[in-house]
Amino acid sequence: MMHLDLTRRALHLGATLYMPAINPHARRALLGEDLHGAGSVVICLEDALHANDIARGLESLRLSLLERRAGGDPRQRTMVFVRPRDLGMARRIADMDGIETVSGMIVPKLTLGNGPDWFALSRERGIALMPTLETAEYFDPFYVSQVRSMFDAAGREQIVAVRLGGNDLLNTLGLRRTGGRISHDGPLGYVLNMVSSQLMSHGYPVAAPVFDIIQDLDTLGAEVAMDIERGFIGKTAIHPCQVPIIHEALKVDRRDIDVAKGILDTSAAAVFQVGGVMCEPATHGAWARRMLARAEIWGVRGLALVENGETALRCAAGGE
Repeated sequence: MMHLDLTRRALHLGATLYMPAINPHARRALLGEDLHGAGSVVICLEDALHANDIARGLESLRLSLLERRAGGDPRQRTMVFVRPRDLGMARRIADMDGIETVSGMIVPKLTLGNGPDWFALSRERGIALMPTLETAEYFDPFYVSQVRSMFDAAGREQIVAVRLGGNDLLNTLGLRRTGGRISHDGPLGYVLNMVSSQLMSHGYPVAAPVFDIIQDLDTLGAEVAMDIERGFIGKTAIHPCQVPIIHEALKVDRRDIDVAKGILDTSAAAVFQVGGVMCEPATHGAWARRMLARAEIWGVRGLALVENGETALRCAAGGE
């Protein structure tokens, strides 16, 4: 089933809204409030926080975690992750009272060198991780395969999802995003496809990088549609206006639901067609299960396909 349980868990991330630890909304998120409908929230003490604000950010996090723990267990609501600056800060945060109530930590700039220490911390403290791949090494396919082997050895249950740091990857090239173009068509296209396919094919869910031109919502819509088509389970958001666009893209077309159910029907033929498209349960089963899981979490888009008053789903080999 291509580790469907891991993918299902990761699909709940949806639009992952990042905010600095000193942002007043960070405390609200830690207290379990729904922030703009985001599927998940990251309290950031790394790139989103100036070095001068680190002490204030850590103290704010510490106090908010105490409030979070005292208020019961809010983990059934929005998933909340903490993004430390480095492993040393992660160890300090792991000692804070209430850290056990969050969904996990974001690992910044994970490499083969620092990865084992992060996974050791995860095992020791029972903290799930979302590794972020965002350094120059990830343009090398062999390096990616080595990191995947490290994940396998560490235990995939410790990983909620893998994140790709688009801006940091571009920075290694001395570039930044160009307005009006989706990331898959620009210089990141190669690394997004190569890294994600290596990981997804071994059952690791991967989240798409941020779209940082906040006012260009049309291009965001085009990019997240391509993200979903290529198998990404969610996307980083840096502004609330991006959340509904990402979540709309995560919905599943009614037609795909009908087809997925037909593929998973135990009485389905080995090969059949729907609307001129071949369906083969032996090779399309993973896609079908993924569609149904996505629909269960994010909903269905559009109406059922109707033809002559009946749903056009015919599971007869050789024709409609």
